[in-house]
Amino acid sequence: MIGDPWSFLVHQEAFFGVRRFDDFQRNLNVARNTLTDRLALLVRHGLLKKDVYLTRPQRYEYRLTQRGLDTYPYALALTQWGDQWLSGTDGPPIMLRHITCGKPLVPLGICGSCRRRVHPEDVLINPTSLKGPAPTKDSSLRYSSRPELYTAGRQTSVGRTLAAVGDRWGFFLLWLALAGISKFDHFHRILGIARTTLTARLERLTHEGFLERTLYQSRPARYGYHLTEKGRAFTPVLLTLFEWGKGGPGADAGDVSVLHKACGDPLQIQMVCEHCKEIVDPRDVKVIERPLGQPAKEAR
Repeated sequence: MIGDPWSFLVHQEAFFGVRRFDDFQRNLNVARNTLTDRLALLVRHGLLKKDVYLTRPQRYEYRLTQRGLDTYPYALALTQWGDQWLSGTDGPPIMLRHITCGKPLVPLGICGSCRRRVHPEDVLINPTSLKGPAPTKDSSLRYSSRPELYTAGRQTSVGRTLAAVGDRWGFFLLWLALAGISKFDHFHRILGIARTTLTARLERLTHEGFLERTLYQSRPARYGYHLTEKGRAFTPVLLTLFEWGKGGPGADAGDVSVLHKACGDPLQIQMVCEHCKEIVDPRDVKVIERPLGQPAKEAR
């Protein structure tokens, strides 16, 4: 649903209050047929809804549904990781303020059962649940494999982070690495992708610092791939995406394939404000955009 750069960019614009086709097209400089396809995709999967605002000629607005708003914890986790690892000396491109407590919003991933912070070493993924991705029902769409497109729209840490991961295969590999998978053949057996594709994605994640490659056999040379500190910090992103996916059509809401070892319960991650510990609602967040060379712009 959201593993394509153009789908992400359209979805992100909707979070910033963009609703009309021409505004999406102008902000993203995207081909009209591509935009039409992605809006239809997001409507079909229930992330956006279509409302008529003009009857002659007929024109529509595209608004986030509750399903679309429910991706916000995932966006917060992506933002936090990008702010921490990709901001550099310029700082993050946007800043968030939590209206509830009035303080800068620092998202924190906690276990919904025990209310303790979730650490990578406390996550247990049932290896029998690991399987390759389901085939897409939208095979007629031409998906882009250019990671740089994630930063083609307004600058956010979300876009920067997705560009670093690269594509959906990067997410699958990081999920498997979090589950303890480390060997090339094991990745290949689970995902069933071409070996050249797998090699390229492992090299990318290693280059970006998510994984480290270690030699475990010399003749012939064999390498293992393990999460680095930077990669382990990506855990809340993977868990919030998993949590959101559990609520999707055909998903098993009682999925117990991920456990929180600290309390022994199925893990339901929640993103809360570090200061007041309240669950973050997107309607209670102010956004301060910081485009280079322009004054900050505050929005809700």
